[in-house]
Amino acid sequence: MSENLYDLEGSILASKNSTINPYIAERLEEYKVDKVPVYISKEELSGRQKRDFRGLYKESVITLKSIMNNLAIGKIVAPKKIREISDTLYAYIDKVGISIEHIFEIKAKDKYTYNHSMNVALYALLIGEWLGCSEEEKKNIIKAGLLHDIGKSRIPLEILNKKGKLTKEEFDIVKTHTIIGYKMSKDILSIDENVRQAILSHHERVDGSGYPQGLKGDEINSYAKILAIADVYDALISKRVYKEKSTPFEAVEELKRIGAYSFDVNILKVFFDNIVNYYLGSKVKISDGHIGEIVFIPPNNITCPVVKLGNTYVDLAKEEELKILEMVG
Repeated sequence: MSENLYDLEGSILASKNSTINPYIAERLEEYKVDKVPVYISKEELSGRQKRDFRGLYKESVITLKSIMNNLAIGKIVAPKKIREISDTLYAYIDKVGISIEHIFEIKAKDKYTYNHSMNVALYALLIGEWLGCSEEEKKNIIKAGLLHDIGKSRIPLEILNKKGKLTKEEFDIVKTHTIIGYKMSKDILSIDENVRQAILSHHERVDGSGYPQGLKGDEINSYAKILAIADVYDALISKRVYKEKSTPFEAVEELKRIGAYSFDVNILKVFFDNIVNYYLGSKVKISDGHIGEIVFIPPNNITCPVVKLGNTYVDLAKEEELKILEMVG
């Protein structure tokens, strides 16, 4: 749907970007809604297009790994290589859209650092799209996402891959990746300064509690504000040596918990308004062991979707003993 739908009291019946499935159709019929504003949809991702995206993703990861390795040893990198990745990703996604399920499918199959950078670039692109950024801005946002962690290539692997909590000294070393990355980005010729600032500032927080400079509010680069949300979201839903992955809904809950003092609230609201609807139709495993399908996500309670189990609809907001354990497809 291209707009929110409201009842006579002003409550949202179904939110913008929802897909009309039998559950939502029944809900709309109950409230006698007979007209629904819809997008002229982008081409559905066919099996072949999904394979194309998987290949594009993996090729981009390989190129990104080469770029990061060259930067790590002090080689100058031509901007053409970064531009090729960002332009290709942008063109593909602009044509056929993006399947977040597809990112999920690929997530577990590649090395974390490069995979994470790709995912952050894609989530950041989506946020840029939802914010109405220009084509040039969105391509720069992709570049910033791809390069945001390049400084980690000079952080000892035994620290990055440590199981368990880092010591203060170790965490202080990890935090230097932002400054290192900013300096390394100067070896990429003609890169936009906003991209460099995003690399430097993606761990800044609006309340001033971030690093490396402790910037606040509007002092933080706008690309960095977008990356901050994309970065934390992907980190939460990814498995690492020191933690299990969260579901998207647990990740959203955590972002809601820390969001008011960590992130730009306007960008975060746009993210919340859009991201969860990408999981409509996804298969999930519930804590009672059953596999179901997400059919509705209440706009006023986005972390508790309605799940179809067989012929039964289970509202997780009302069934407090049940929760989503994992996404299964």
